[in-house]
This record gives sequence, C-alpha cells and structure tokens, in this order.
Amino acid sequence: MSSDLGFGKTKKLDLSGFAPRPAEKVPAQAEQEASDRAAERAGFQSREPVQRVKRIRKTSDPLDQAFVRAPIDVINRFKQYCNETGMSYGEALDELMRRSGI
Repeated sequence: MSSDLGFGKTKKLDLSGFAPRPAEKVPAQAEQEASDRAAERAGFQSREPVQRVKRIRKTSDPLDQAFVRAPIDVINRFKQYCNETGMSYGEALDELMRRSGI
C-alpha cells in the first residue's frame, strides 16, 4: 500500500513567485474629507463599523429575583413611583422597605 492515497506522486509547492501585497496608499486627510463630503451630498451611507458604547455598570451585590403577584392598581402605583423617581424596581423596593423600617 502506498502513502500517496491515490493522488500520484506529490509535487513540491513552488512559492518563489509569492510576495506579500504592497501597502495601500493612505489618502491625505483633506482628500478623505472632500470625498466624504461628496459622498454625503450624493446620499451614500458610510459602511464603516459603528463604534459601540460600553455600558458602565455600578458594582453591585449579587442579584436574585422575586415574583410578586398583586392587584393591578398596586403594581401600577409601584411602577408610577419608579418612573417618577427614576429608580429601578430593586432600588425602589429597597427605599420603600427602608422607609417602613424593614
């Protein structure tokens, strides 16, 4: 049994003509700005990737969840309180419990 797996004799790969591509010419800043303005006037949209803004989170304690079943008017009052104060549900629950002495 031969080691060529039926493809015949292996040939050496000739890489003598291989060379990396030359570096692309970077357009001057003024030239780039002029082409951007022309493209904007023509209605072209940029295909450059949009930079994502990372959310900065406060360090917090470990979290858990609690499901609360209550009458709709109680839930609506709680949500209204959260909307008016700008607190999250967890922050509002903590504040209301602190006020009641719990």
